[in-house]
Amino acid sequence: MRAALAGLAAALALGCAASPRGGGAATPAAPDAAGERLYRGHCAACHRLRDPGEQTRERWAWALARYGARAHLSDEERRLVLDYLQARARDARP
Repeated sequence: MRAALAGLAAALALGCAASPRGGGAATPAAPDAAGERLYRGHCAACHRLRDPGEQTRERWAWALARYGARAHLSDEERRLVLDYLQARARDARP
């Protein structure tokens, strides 16, 4: 019985270490994960989210300049969102 419980405890510990939310040996977050999270959290408050590939890099820059403050995004948050959107824009560089 002790061996079974010890094995279960070890398996749970290893499972948590590999889990993205476990904080252990998880894979690192994408460089623009914060931008995506901000885009989904702030922009969806007013309208449906658009696929970043629907617009050009210039159009995303215009949209963030125009609506970023309305979405209650700081300058740094706007930059993160813009980086996320422009990296996936219709005319994004490979």
